[in-house]
Amino acid sequence: MDASIDLKTVATLLGVLASVIGAAAVARAQIKALAEQLSDVEARLRKMDSRIDRTHTQIETQQQKLLILSGMMSPDHEAVRHREAADILCRVARLEKDVLK
Repeated sequence: MDASIDLKTVATLLGVLASVIGAAAVARAQIKALAEQLSDVEARLRKMDSRIDRTHTQIETQQQKLLILSGMMSPDHEAVRHREAADILCRVARLEKDVLK
């Protein structure tokens, strides 16, 4: 076996080198496309996160309002208000009697 490189070996090596360079170019293009897709997905994710935060805040606000309203309309508060109204009506009736004397 002699140490000289024949034309067939050189052609094979050039073919392998061309294949590697082509594969690297394809890989680079795919990586660039994936990076762009990742950037797009990240932007959409941030928008969705903002919408979720706003919705969560609105839900908490509505829950707070509902809690306040349910407290205001509870039977205990209603009974207190009715007693106060009855007391006021009694005082008004008494004052009318005092004025008419």
